[in-house]
Amino acid sequence: MPNKAVSIYYLNFNQTGTCISMGTSNGFLIFNCAPFGKFYSEDSGGYGIVEMLFSTSLLALVGIGDQPMLSPRRLRIINTKKHSIICEVTFPTKILSVKMNRSRIVVVLKEQIYIYDINNMRLLHTIEIAPNPEGLVALSCNTDTNLLAYPSPPKVISSDINPNVNTNTINIARSKSEELIANSKDNNLQNKFGTTLEGQQNIDEDKAANGYQVDQNTDTAENDINSGDVIIYDMSTLQPLMVIEAHKGEIAALNFSFDGSLIATASEKGTIIRVFSTSSGAKLYQFRRGTYPTKIYSLSFSQDNRFLSVTCSSKTVHIFKLTKTGEERTSGGADDADSDDSGNENDGDNNSVGNGDVSSLLSDNDIESTREPYVDASRKTMGRMIRNSSQKLSRRAAKTLGQLFPIKVTSILEPSRHFASLKLPTDSNISGNVKTLCSIGNEMEVDKVEYPELFDGQDQGDRTKVTMLPIRVISSEGYLYNYVLDPERGGDCLLLSQYSTAIDQ
Repeated sequence: MPNKAVSIYYLNFNQTGTCISMGTSNGFLIFNCAPFGKFYSEDSGGYGIVEMLFSTSLLALVGIGDQPMLSPRRLRIINTKKHSIICEVTFPTKILSVKMNRSRIVVVLKEQIYIYDINNMRLLHTIEIAPNPEGLVALSCNTDTNLLAYPSPPKVISSDINPNVNTNTINIARSKSEELIANSKDNNLQNKFGTTLEGQQNIDEDKAANGYQVDQNTDTAENDINSGDVIIYDMSTLQPLMVIEAHKGEIAALNFSFDGSLIATASEKGTIIRVFSTSSGAKLYQFRRGTYPTKIYSLSFSQDNRFLSVTCSSKTVHIFKLTKTGEERTSGGADDADSDDSGNENDGDNNSVGNGDVSSLLSDNDIESTREPYVDASRKTMGRMIRNSSQKLSRRAAKTLGQLFPIKVTSILEPSRHFASLKLPTDSNISGNVKTLCSIGNEMEVDKVEYPELFDGQDQGDRTKVTMLPIRVISSEGYLYNYVLDPERGGDCLLLSQYSTAIDQ
């Protein structure tokens, strides 16, 4: 009899993007990314979650329920080096997600989050949350910050509590809004937060980006309740820190930077990506992925916080550059500028928007001296050529007008664009809903002789090697794609290699 086709139920990078964990209908596998190869596998039944702890031998496993011992309610922590089971924990409902760092294990159910000490598997805290059917959470890799983030729709509470009243050792920071949010419970403990006007600005920007007229005189409390709140939770003190009103719609993806200082969010519509500070809750960056709605699968920072990658259902990976301009913007008047300009971008080559000082972004060196972004010959279309020409002309016009108008006006005039992008070489006819995840590696040296298409005849002097940024993408079809990106030039990423996991176990 022919072997039954193997299905992939889980696919993820480890925290550093150097390994891939995979759960299938037959078992689980661990792959090394560079050089690519399988270094551990086990054929013991179907697994829906296979989570790694960096590159250690510790694995968190959850089955799909095809066997009694592989219940989707049971978490197994194993040591692959010793081939031993460290512990097993059974939960009241299905486990939707498991996240780990070097001090905590977080287990997510539909309406609860369990926090364990990873050293002894002692239960530290249980958080009661609003229904989270996707098990969407983010956990910072850095134990110095040790933060957890999860979406939580707000609950409006009518109250006459005075500002700055201390309740259960948590100060209530009140703004002009009278909304309070109750999202964390531990027996009789209820933590409440005040909403901020920063979140209302994000809501208004969402409306403006989608063609709605925003009434700037409307009081915050009179607006519709947004469902795009994100709770930032300190796992060292086991106390919630803040509520970030990130989007109007429900949160579809969120992730911390490697050091935990930043958090990126995307809504279910998938057109706007925002980056916030985890220390202050302030919005630092805002990017437009595209005009048309799409499903966002993952957000990933580079380890130096210079780049942010976004994967989506269009099989395009967008890479945005987090410039210092965006950081400086938060202390200036440009923070109030609405940069969600609408355009006619194609979904595969969409523009991004970063709220910043356009005049600094459009210096003579940027326009005249910087090398043109690399364009992949296989992606050259008439539409892309027209858009590129239009963007160049518009940037020159914005530079000229920027000398006459304030930052708020010039930020709207500047046609924003992503720094780089790539399109996966999949057959759209047979690849319906291909889920993708991305990881940005550390800079490496690439021999320009081996890849002349990167430089298009540009004068590189006597240098034989050029610094490039590796971009790794894995797909639910079981492929690993290795791309490189010029961190100064941007443009299209170049595909260096492609591997298949060949799950014919």
